[in-house]
Amino acid sequence: MMRLKYSGAASNLRELEELGCTVMHGVNAHTMNSHPLLTHKLFGRIVYNFPQAALKRSEANIRQIESHRRLVKGFFKSASDMMEENGEVHVTHKTPDPYSKWEIEKLAEEAGLFLVEKVKFRKSDYPGYENKRGSGSRADESFPPGNCCTFKFGKSTSL
Repeated sequence: MMRLKYSGAASNLRELEELGCTVMHGVNAHTMNSHPLLTHKLFGRIVYNFPQAALKRSEANIRQIESHRRLVKGFFKSASDMMEENGEVHVTHKTPDPYSKWEIEKLAEEAGLFLVEKVKFRKSDYPGYENKRGSGSRADESFPPGNCCTFKFGKSTSL
């Protein structure tokens, strides 16, 4: 499916495999901590750039916002089980309204994570990175990230 949706997918996947990366598809962000290939692995960094649930309504629609929030909350809960002792979860997200209504920091806190740092997202920090729309007829197109930040979270030790 990725090769059909994204023009550079085949070469990107090949490069990752040549570098020794494990490439997995169809992993559910809510249950990745129980995936058979991931259950006994811990990570120093878990990164999710521009998470988004399937877009069925306007970004400002409250139901659409709640759908996005459920996705991110489930991701945080699953990722928190997969972090090394001093590991971090990074989520890059747009910050203006209506995206601010996702309340990324609150969702992370509900999953037992705390904010370590919030930095302005700079694409130049990720050589070769190209954001994509993800679905629909324009899935292979990039989108302007606009004002966005990378939220870096650690795991609270009190839980």
